[in-house]
Amino acid sequence: MKKSIIFMMAAVGLLTACDPSKDDISMPSSSLSEQQLSDGFSFKQYDETYTQEKEDGNYFTFTTSPSRVVRIYQKDADGVENVLVSGVANGKFKIVPKRGNPNEQTFYVETMNFDGSKVITEKTCNVFVPSELTPEMRVLASDAYGFKVWEWDTEFRADGAVWGNLGYAPGEDWTSGIWWGSDPAGLLTQLQHSDTGVATGEEAAGAYMEFYDDGTIKTYDAGGNQIRSGKYSVEGYTGEKNVPSIDGSIANWSYGTLKTTEGAILFPFQINGGGTKPTEFEIVKLDASHLQLIYAAPGTAGWGEATWWAFKSSSDAECALTDFGTKAWTWDTELHDGWVWGNLGYAPGEDWTSGIWWGATPEELTGQLQHSDTGVATGEESADAYMTFDWKTGTVKSYDGSGKEIRSGKFEIKNWQMGKRTQASIDGSQSTWAYGTLVTDAGSILFPFQINGGGTKPTEFEILKATDNQLQLIYAAPGTGGWGEATWWAFKKK
Repeated sequence: MKKSIIFMMAAVGLLTACDPSKDDISMPSSSLSEQQLSDGFSFKQYDETYTQEKEDGNYFTFTTSPSRVVRIYQKDADGVENVLVSGVANGKFKIVPKRGNPNEQTFYVETMNFDGSKVITEKTCNVFVPSELTPEMRVLASDAYGFKVWEWDTEFRADGAVWGNLGYAPGEDWTSGIWWGSDPAGLLTQLQHSDTGVATGEEAAGAYMEFYDDGTIKTYDAGGNQIRSGKYSVEGYTGEKNVPSIDGSIANWSYGTLKTTEGAILFPFQINGGGTKPTEFEIVKLDASHLQLIYAAPGTAGWGEATWWAFKSSSDAECALTDFGTKAWTWDTELHDGWVWGNLGYAPGEDWTSGIWWGATPEELTGQLQHSDTGVATGEESADAYMTFDWKTGTVKSYDGSGKEIRSGKFEIKNWQMGKRTQASIDGSQSTWAYGTLVTDAGSILFPFQINGGGTKPTEFEILKATDNQLQLIYAAPGTGGWGEATWWAFKKK
């Protein structure tokens, strides 16, 4: 009997020593110092396929000797950790910094000794980081995807017009000078302004153009058939409307000049210009979702005839969310009766707002604290509360109206398909329900609580709208069916 007890105690001891959160060498004498951990850790850098070693590769393999379970992570300026890999003694990880970050990157290797003490060593490496784009190129061509899709902006005017004429430099608001315009389909009746008189397919609402970060433009018909291509650049852009009109009558008329090779943009013709294809366009609006251009021939005076174009983009969620810097969002009290958070019948149809059952204004959220995890007001229950999304750090922070930070965390956009609704609802009833998913650390956004969820703070939100000035999110718990209860949020650009 005594031998049996001794054997059982030894077995328990062995099982206890196999805690995978500690290194796999279980004897106290196996404890490592920081220097020993550093000396025993080695890594190699590769291309994305892990087939070719590269001195500045973004893709890593690593080994430890003696073999030890490690955790590898980076830290941002606020000390927030971004775990690259954990729970293994050898494996792979990647470091792919966003544009503008330094090539030299630091990461940390951490292990745990038998006695529970942590050992951490710091490593540096040089990785490939794309050159930082100029501010205007970030918006025109995207700092996230390498190119950006621009299409006709049929929502610009009530009549759906996207191209037409105007009296040049009518005042601060260029749209006050519009005389006439055509919707995309109507351009088929305007081919007398083109150089060939032949339709190309750009005379349709589905036509589009792609601006690439290398300065290339490609135009396509609605079927994806390429029409033309060319090059572009921007001059005089500062982010402010401070470039004068060509006649000098308005000092702060445009944001700069878009220069292209001839015929590069959609329907690139001067109105009443005998087929002229301008190569210099005044930029009168440029943000994450809008591009508006004007061409006035040299010598055009105030109220002389000029040509205008209106384009929109929904392909660049990162730009819409962050402006490739730090962008502030607040409650959108204009969506529905002043409500900004509430419940809805999930996946009611094409228009998600048709499923809204109930909502609360920002101030009314103080009466909804039973849905929070603490039941305590934090200041986000106010129309002045806001949150910021930071592009380079990948962080979201929420603040009360006075600017006092409430919470923070990491964010990431997943399943984004260049502004197309391709993500199905979780019950499968709507095949083209959402544009993608916003993934955050728990509690990062404003009033981050599931309605009737017992304080649950979701980390994945379906994106139902993401433009330069509107962000609309929905959370439905796994297993929610059509018209089952879900939670919605509405934000607008601050």
